[in-house]
Amino acid sequence: MPIRAQKTRVMEDRCNSLIPLDIETNRCEEVLRHCRPKECKPVNHNLDDCDVVPTPQDWMKFNSEDEVRSYYTKYANQEGFAIMTRTSKRGADGKLFYFILACSSKGYRRIGKKNPVTNCSSGKQKCEARIIVNLCEDGAYCFKSITLNHNHELNPNQVKSRNSADTNKRLKRTLDPNDQAEKGGKKSFGSLVVKPEVNENLAFCEQGFRNYIQKEKRLIGEDGDGHALHKYFMRMQEQDSNFFYAIDFDDCFCVKNIFWADGRSRAAYKLFGDVVKFDSTYLSNQYKIPLTFLVGVNHHGQSILFGCGLLSSEDTQSFVWLFQSWLVCMSGVQPKGIITDQRKTVQSAIGIVFPSTRHSWCLSHIMKKLPQNIGGHTEYDTLSYHLQRVVYDSFTTNEFETAWKMIVEEFDLEDNEWLRELYLERHRWVPTFIRCSFWAGMSATQLGAIPRGFFDEIISVQTSLKQFVDKYDIALQAKVEKEFEADFLSYSSTLECATNSPIERQFQSAYTHAKFLEVQKEFIGKADCNVCIAHVEGSICHYNVIEDTMIGDKPKETMFQVTFDRVNCDVKCICNMFEFKGILCRHSLGILSMERVKEIPCKYILNRWMKSMKRRHAYVKTSYAAKQLQPQIQKFDLLCKQFESVAEVASEFEETSSFVKNTICDLKEKLESWASCLRNSSDMAVPISCAVEGT
Repeated sequence: MPIRAQKTRVMEDRCNSLIPLDIETNRCEEVLRHCRPKECKPVNHNLDDCDVVPTPQDWMKFNSEDEVRSYYTKYANQEGFAIMTRTSKRGADGKLFYFILACSSKGYRRIGKKNPVTNCSSGKQKCEARIIVNLCEDGAYCFKSITLNHNHELNPNQVKSRNSADTNKRLKRTLDPNDQAEKGGKKSFGSLVVKPEVNENLAFCEQGFRNYIQKEKRLIGEDGDGHALHKYFMRMQEQDSNFFYAIDFDDCFCVKNIFWADGRSRAAYKLFGDVVKFDSTYLSNQYKIPLTFLVGVNHHGQSILFGCGLLSSEDTQSFVWLFQSWLVCMSGVQPKGIITDQRKTVQSAIGIVFPSTRHSWCLSHIMKKLPQNIGGHTEYDTLSYHLQRVVYDSFTTNEFETAWKMIVEEFDLEDNEWLRELYLERHRWVPTFIRCSFWAGMSATQLGAIPRGFFDEIISVQTSLKQFVDKYDIALQAKVEKEFEADFLSYSSTLECATNSPIERQFQSAYTHAKFLEVQKEFIGKADCNVCIAHVEGSICHYNVIEDTMIGDKPKETMFQVTFDRVNCDVKCICNMFEFKGILCRHSLGILSMERVKEIPCKYILNRWMKSMKRRHAYVKTSYAAKQLQPQIQKFDLLCKQFESVAEVASEFEETSSFVKNTICDLKEKLESWASCLRNSSDMAVPISCAVEGT
């Protein structure tokens, strides 16, 4: 029966007597009213003596987040609905300052609501009953807003287990030994139910018990997982002197979190660690292995691994430990930019560990959630199309904000909390906001561009930790082989130019094949651009470039503003492609052609994409190195040991130390010149030979 359809409901007490609910509520509220301080200081709302939990009031204050949750959980249990945390925000210090506890039901759509948006495609709408909690200046928590009305039937007998997210510590200590003793789930749960002192306060059902056990066992995994991981660590330490790992223990010395990175990953980070992506996809409950990892992109645009972690929890503390361990591993050098999903706990951890690092959200992750969050809209196809066009086709912040607000109003989306949160954080994911910074092309800004996960080929929902460890080297070796092949092709062959432009030939000789193809695509696309000068201010020329594109079968014209400085040959386009990807756009190339520029400045040819860049990571000895590079790796390892013995002798005196340093500098110059001659004279030069930095 609808809880708000009648003013009075009755509930049966332990003596089977019937008492009007309003009478009991008034009695408990009267007790609290006498306890309420005049200055509304935080109070401990002890409701143990009350048979009925009072309705939320705007004057209530609580000492902690846990007190708020405990109170609202008891109130929800009494009234007959389940609750969930719908939104939460933390400050730079990690302290929660805003959160919403709401009814988790999805009731029937209200009559007269225009174009309602739901979280599923069943034609239902989420219930609006909720409390919005703010952190006050005095450190207490108070209610900013209270909504009591529900749009569905309530049943107190069916919600007790669903509101039991917090199993008390005493019961958890009872559960753990039972489970470790390999008792069955039903038997372990039964051992709690039969105890009178436990059964009376048992706040979860058998399924809740199973969820807790599953969560606690995630890092432990299946039989053989721990042994396989330990065996791998021991083998890597024997083969790789730069292998790094860290283990986080709880108070009972049980493993909580693990991190590791090999010498190749550490060396690669020094070259390609400007932008990093943190992938936590496998923390989802559908996967057996709670794996996280950090990746970047190399000079071919291929993904390259910077480290892996196993986490038993998804709280801020766990992510802080992981990032701090990784930072120590990488000699304290923070990345310039990091890409993650939308987890609030990850965002808080990044603010603590990487305070100066730019943080953006993976756009493809957000766009994949459109069906989940607006799929129930009656005009979903049209709405989805317009949202994607606004996200991908807006080239100024004003253009995006104006178009977004029009869509929200047109499709009646003002009450969609997911879209509202996205808009508030638009600077983290909307392409027009993040294009002004370099992201190495890692954050997809083109419609349909969904990057493949680094370990997707070896991990499925059924993959155990042991199976992952067994396939780990194989997966990494496949990626190393692809990098070697790309290196070899870039050195031993030449791609033909698509135009006669001398600028294209500059990129042809400098860039790897993969990056040159990206540049070549822009040279070809230049044919679709019409250039006209807008006005001139001294040496600064302002151009309008109109590009002809096709949206489906319909032609479309898009105008881009480009500025060009004739003195220093600076060119900048409103699309910010060079700033974002390090690749000159077709609009800028059109202006350079119009200005008859024959050679572009070196600043537009990034060392990061050059095939001649020195890459020490390719010579680091690992268990998955490319077979073709084994001779060079052995030579590199031998030379490092010999240089180490020379350093040991030379470091004893200042004179000998200076002599060795000067000799090495001279020797390095001669070797680089010699190696260049050998590469040029070779019919099929071996890639990255003699391209190792001096040790």
